[in-house]
Amino acid sequence: MKKIINLFLFLFLVVACQKEDLSKVEDNTTSLVNSQVTMRVNANDKLDIHTQIVLGKRLKNPYSVKNMQIAFDYYNSVVKNSKFINKVVETTSYYIKITPKSIEDLKILDDLDKESNDFTPVLQDYPMDYEILVEGDYYVSPKDDKDLFYPTYTVIPVGYKLPSGISYKILEELYQPTDDEYDVETVSLFFADWKDDLAADDIFLKLETLPEYLNNALISSSRRKKFTPNGYVKVQNTDSNQYDPLLQAEISYGRMVWWHYTYTDNNGHFSGSHNYRGEVRIRAKWRGYTATIRKSWNEILGIQVSDHLMTLNRNNNGATKLIPYSWSEGEGHLWYKGTVHNGLRKYIDYSNINGISHTISYANVWVSAKGTNTGSTPMLYKYDNLSSMATIAGIGQSSIWNVISVNTTDNLISLLPPHLRPDQTYKGLRNGASNGNTATIHQLVFHESGHYSHASKAGAWFWANVFSSELSNSIEPGSTAQDPYKDGSLPSYQAADRIALAEGWGNLCEFKISQFYYAKAISGNYQSVGFVFTNDIPSFIEGFNVCDRPLSSNHRTSDISWFYHGIMWDLLDDSIDGDNSVRRDGSALGGGLFVNKIIDKANINTSVNNNQYYLAPVFNHLNSNVNNSTDLYNSLINNGYNGTSQHKPIYELFRSYGYL
Repeated sequence: MKKIINLFLFLFLVVACQKEDLSKVEDNTTSLVNSQVTMRVNANDKLDIHTQIVLGKRLKNPYSVKNMQIAFDYYNSVVKNSKFINKVVETTSYYIKITPKSIEDLKILDDLDKESNDFTPVLQDYPMDYEILVEGDYYVSPKDDKDLFYPTYTVIPVGYKLPSGISYKILEELYQPTDDEYDVETVSLFFADWKDDLAADDIFLKLETLPEYLNNALISSSRRKKFTPNGYVKVQNTDSNQYDPLLQAEISYGRMVWWHYTYTDNNGHFSGSHNYRGEVRIRAKWRGYTATIRKSWNEILGIQVSDHLMTLNRNNNGATKLIPYSWSEGEGHLWYKGTVHNGLRKYIDYSNINGISHTISYANVWVSAKGTNTGSTPMLYKYDNLSSMATIAGIGQSSIWNVISVNTTDNLISLLPPHLRPDQTYKGLRNGASNGNTATIHQLVFHESGHYSHASKAGAWFWANVFSSELSNSIEPGSTAQDPYKDGSLPSYQAADRIALAEGWGNLCEFKISQFYYAKAISGNYQSVGFVFTNDIPSFIEGFNVCDRPLSSNHRTSDISWFYHGIMWDLLDDSIDGDNSVRRDGSALGGGLFVNKIIDKANINTSVNNNQYYLAPVFNHLNSNVNNSTDLYNSLINNGYNGTSQHKPIYELFRSYGYL
């Protein structure tokens, strides 16, 4: 997995001031607000920096049952023939505070936060009835991995049942006015001094003009109504220098206490299913049916993550949020998340039409721009297999988590709760081979996502063996390169066989899918930064040289290796390898001497028109009992090719690779 352990040596962790109580927030906002006026005035142009929400004074809630009753009574007193005479306001919703007290509570809230149905409560980490002076992406920031228990705020309709075991405190009883009660809502907003929201609706009132306004509005056919928030979110593709749609991403939208979920489509367009007025905030949740993506320390330890994108009103509804790439230190919080998210969606779309099942689904993904460029797929959220992993590797859990937390600045990860552990991590995306390039970041995502599908199909025990083997290699005494692969003989030949199979499939995915989307890929030595683009991937892989093990790890490259992507490629293509594709003695530098030519006459591609991107014929055999090249051969022969015209070509191909 592209240096499976180095991904754990993570430097994501940005530590911000911890909010202990609201009085401290109110006492210390002046200088911060003055330095970020642009963010407040033009929220659509907020810099792509992970920004802490700054709250001001507590607001008078226009939607409390008490205040809505006052608004109805006033309306009825000044509007002739009001249809709301004798209206008694009854509670429709509750504004609540949830204070988790155990890991079990956090897990329940985490599961709830991943739901995105129309009336799923939108969880917030800040009190929702306060003025937002500086719009941002988070409110609290845990100081360490044990500082997990913070209040959660949300609104639930009357009759809604939270998951069993979750207790809460009702902060206020609410009434949600209907569209027909627009003018009564205006009264309540006016009395609550919500001038900005009224101005966003082009309503400017004084107490003495309010009765006249209400009576005129009653008979005016031109009265403005609520609007349905919609818009576009797009992420810069640094390879094409175009803006790509943010694909199938979860969006939360709302104002004050009224929030809902929606998703972008394949054009990056989102549209709400509820009508609003005033200023509506649009946020990226980075959760939902694809993955939970976390980038900073407070996000890794939190659940109520939502990055501010823009603010809409009726006058700018339908706007587009552009997320550009920036090399500047500290910027790119949205860009790296969005780029990885789009890579995951591209992988899913490719898989759905090219025969790969078990694609990315509700995965936990950690992303960082800093550090050494690498990725990993530990599957620690999908499979709670840390104990078995430690047993297999012969090392204790404390040693494992010490390795995981190395170089995490001031933050020490001792043992995260299972619901916070990552399935995938992407590190150093601004550096090394990725270098802030969309195509190369996606190539890494395709590789790791291939692992995800393989791990999901083969199961927890198989993946625990692969992961623990690479981990063991990385922390071997005396190891300086932290190389999870070594020379192909460690920690044992049997374990190295699994690595060859897993990494072979990951490499096949990255090259095939990169060819499909970008018609190019980076290639080179995994232990160097000397990566170059190849614009002819088929020729590049067709020239793959397999090396007998042990192989000097310093000379393992994308096209000279003991990984299995060479034979997987040959099984699926209809080309016959030329003299450039050979088997070599791996004991010498550079891959060693010639042993024999590769005999490639096999083709198990079963797709219509021999679609070169169809990977099912190989993936279908990556089951839990396939641990090495011999197992792969036997699975092919015993499950479809025994006695067929492909039997002999498959045998000759595996034998020429030295696998039989």
